Amino acid sequence: MSAQSQIRVQVSTGGQSQECRASIEFFVFYENGAYVAYCPSLDLSTCAATYNEAIGNFYEMLQLHIECCLANGTLQADLLSHGWRVGRAGLRAPKFSALMRKPEMKRLMNGGIGFEKVVSPVRIPAMA
Repeated sequence: MSAQSQIRVQVSTGGQSQECRASIEFFVFYENGAYVAYCPSLDLSTCAATYNEAIGNFYEMLQLHIECCLANGTLQADLLSHGWRVGRAGLRAPKFSALMRKPEMKRLMNGGIGFEKVVSPVRIPAMA
């Protein structure tokens, strides 16, 4: 059902520029009067009053999460703790079958909740 999310961290040799390039997959659905954006491969979620605000909030939260991990030197450890794998092409998200074991994903997929899958490339500069 899904292409795998990827995050590659590239650090320049001068040590001045860090950048995350990613293709991130998340789901947007309406529940209890709010739009929720949920990324199972990072276990991140946010909500808002409108669909577009939920997507905007998700991108902002994702950027802050990755920048914080980069600043603390914990990005790879965080991704590995969520089931990501290190390979020649960079880090790869867990397989969809593994994500389906999460209670949140089971409820989303089997609960009759309408949702939209969003797959988006993102470039996130690290904070100095």
